[in-house]
Parts: sequence; C-alpha cells; structure tokens
Amino acid sequence: MDRAAEIKRVMDEVAAYQVDLAAALADRKLDRVAQLMAQLSVAERRRNRLLQAEATATGSFDAAPPIRDQVIAALSLLGSPSPVSLLRDVSAARFGEVIQPSRLASLRRDEQRSWQAAQRGTARGQARPTYVTPALTYDRLAPMRGQLALSSWPLETRLIGPTSPRADLLRVIVRLCNESERAGDAPWAADVRRLLWRFTRTIAASVPDTGDFTYVQLREAAQHELGQIADTDTAERHAAARRARKLDPEAQLFGTSLQNVSTHVEAAG
Repeated sequence: MDRAAEIKRVMDEVAAYQVDLAAALADRKLDRVAQLMAQLSVAERRRNRLLQAEATATGSFDAAPPIRDQVIAALSLLGSPSPVSLLRDVSAARFGEVIQPSRLASLRRDEQRSWQAAQRGTARGQARPTYVTPALTYDRLAPMRGQLALSSWPLETRLIGPTSPRADLLRVIVRLCNESERAGDAPWAADVRRLLWRFTRTIAASVPDTGDFTYVQLREAAQHELGQIADTDTAERHAAARRARKLDPEAQLFGTSLQNVSTHVEAAG
C-alpha cells in the first residue's frame, strides 16, 4: 500500500474512532470511553507521522503516543491480563507502535500515585476512568511482575489463578482472530497473522499438515481447549475475588505485599 492510501486508511480509522467515542460519551459508558481514547490517540499519532513524512523528506517527526495510551490500547484489544512481552508484540503488529521496556519501568508506580492523588482530591483533573494496574495473584492477592491489566475490568478478570495464564492466552487468540477477520486488506493484517501463527504451534491440531491455517480453524481450536478449562479458571478466580473484596479499594487495584490476606484485613479493621 502506498503512502497516500495508508494516510487515507489511517484518517478513516481516526474518524471511526471519533464517531464511536462520541456515542460512548453520549451513553455515559466511561470504561468504553477510556479504551477508545487510548486507541484514538495511537491512531492520531500514526496519522501525524504519516502526514509529516509526506510533507518532509526526512520524516523524522517523533509522535510516539504516551506509554500508558499504548498499553491501554493493547490491553483493550486483548481483553485479558497480559505479559509485557505480548503487549509489545501486539502493539507493534496491530498499531505499528513500539513499546519501550524502559518506559514501562515507572508506569505502574505513576498510575498508582495518580490514583492516590485522585482519591485525596489533589489531582489536577478528575480521576481517570481507567488505570493500568498489575494483575494480582489469586492466593496472596499480590501484584504480579510483568503482567498488566486494566482497572476497568472486573476483579475476577484481574486475578490470576493456576489455570488463568493458559485460559487468558486462548481468549486472546480468539480475540485476535476476530480482529484479523475484520481487517480486510489493512496493512497491519499480515503482521497480526504472523503473530497468530506463533500461537498455532501451542494448540494441538489447530492447523492442517500444510502449515497454513484459517482464522476459523484457529479460533475453533482455541475455543475447544478453552471449553475444557474455562469452568475451573472461573471458579478459581471467583473464589479469589471473594477474598479480595475484603481488601481496601487500593489493594484491590494494585495488590498487597502482605503474605496473609486475613492479617491485612484485621489491620485495616
């Protein structure tokens, strides 16, 4: 696809996000608003880079979106807590944006400080509808290293039990298959397909012997395996969520460092 066609495609994408954002605002769907704002920001930055490259010979305009917008856009697409490595791969494949690991180092601390400031009323603006949070372990309700989630997700989704990593990966595969089917001839479609190809090797009989695959084949294979473990995963997460709801709101979002949840609850009482 030439640059002019790519610019038109990205501008159409920006326009579509703006329409969806206006509808979400009108319906007061604040979680959806936060997700669309992050996706719109990524699309706008990409449009700006393309326009700058068209107007100048060097194309050196740096319009990288804020790291939190990149992470929120990737997590919104995936719909499940995800390791940083997967977020980087998805951001590059779907949005054409490189998430720099060095920029992630302080993101979680910044998000927690921003949440705390909003609770105290010292933040410059209102509380954000969505924060980037760590996924939480199901047993100690502690933050997981290198595994991120969104505060707008239900508590059960943000908790990681023994079966959750596999179940979440299967859910991600299904979502990426759906996204790819809607892609048509979008320039990012081939990159996302290559990412999905990596996942085919983790699911038995998901592709024919030729090594090729269709999105229907891969999605059905992922859904079949997910059906075998989803009930166990859901039960583990719901049990953990019942305990986690005894914690204060901040610990429910960002986790607790205490070894024993009951001790934490007693100390807060």
